[in-house]
Amino acid sequence: MTVALIALASVFSTSPSAFAAATTVRPALGALAPGSSECLANKAAGTIHFASPFGYDASAGIIDVYAAGKLGYFADLCLNVDFVDSPIGEAAAFVSAGSAQITGEGSAADTLAAEANGSDFVGISTYGDTSDYALLTRKEITKLTQLEGKVLGYHPAFPVVLKEMLVKAGVDLPEVHMVVDPSYNPLLLVHGTFAAIQAYQSNEPITLQAAHEPFSMWTPAQFGIPGTFNVQVVNRKFLSSHPTATADFLRAEFLAFNYCVRNPVTCVDYLAKAQGPTFNVAHGEAEWRVESTLALNHHLRGEGIGVQTTGEWAPEANAVVQYKLLDKAVDLSAVEDTTIAASLYHGTQLIWP
Repeated sequence: MTVALIALASVFSTSPSAFAAATTVRPALGALAPGSSECLANKAAGTIHFASPFGYDASAGIIDVYAAGKLGYFADLCLNVDFVDSPIGEAAAFVSAGSAQITGEGSAADTLAAEANGSDFVGISTYGDTSDYALLTRKEITKLTQLEGKVLGYHPAFPVVLKEMLVKAGVDLPEVHMVVDPSYNPLLLVHGTFAAIQAYQSNEPITLQAAHEPFSMWTPAQFGIPGTFNVQVVNRKFLSSHPTATADFLRAEFLAFNYCVRNPVTCVDYLAKAQGPTFNVAHGEAEWRVESTLALNHHLRGEGIGVQTTGEWAPEANAVVQYKLLDKAVDLSAVEDTTIAASLYHGTQLIWP
């Protein structure tokens, strides 16, 4: 944790705001009056550091935050937001420690596990009520039970929805040789020792398809396993001190989400310019198509993007206890705030000043 905080302090002290450049011309929108109580409250929050969990990634909960800054939506709401390209795996620690204020978690289950392990933040929005996690297998695997006796590569924590999927498919889990794969390189599936790898539907399959490599993808939804994806979390103390700024951060982000759905090339280009020549534009555009479609097709009926309920989180909350990832049941009302995102909409229509 100490090393991570030193690294983050270095990022803050040596890098200008990612939004320092002139913002893009956009359709006229309302803005908070400079002397209004809401504007003053938002300015009092100071700089809100958004610690990106995966750099300049074209993922819901990241691309729309960056776009909200470039489009001037944060400025319209009197918010000063700094987009921080934090080291992968460190963003949650930064937010928990208060060095950053907001970041994203992969799912409700990931958020609950982080909270149980001492993280001090609250879930404030959920982009979809289906899982973005997937299991990729070699093409010769036609039944998941064929993974018994073979090697499965996973990232630091194997998602509980994938564990549920394997069990429902009749897999004897102790017979699967599970090993940590920190590389995030899906080509190891076809050129390495793995028979299966943990993946995101919006990431690794795109890489394999672009390389014309054969594989099969298995998703929790195919087996009737409920899930969630892309949860935004906020430092608990910051939320308590600055509820209006937290709400308006989401308001600007949700407006940018809608903009990026209509203007995907523009939003991906923002990220490409920020990251530089290593950014794969084709991959980014494909990733955003998958994630925006998941969010649009799998959010709560009659509600806006990002609105969440404890009922939406409940299946994963039960699963993490059932599979002994947590010792006891979690009070969901203590780890997620279901009122903030909901207050920003009339039905599915986002409220803007």
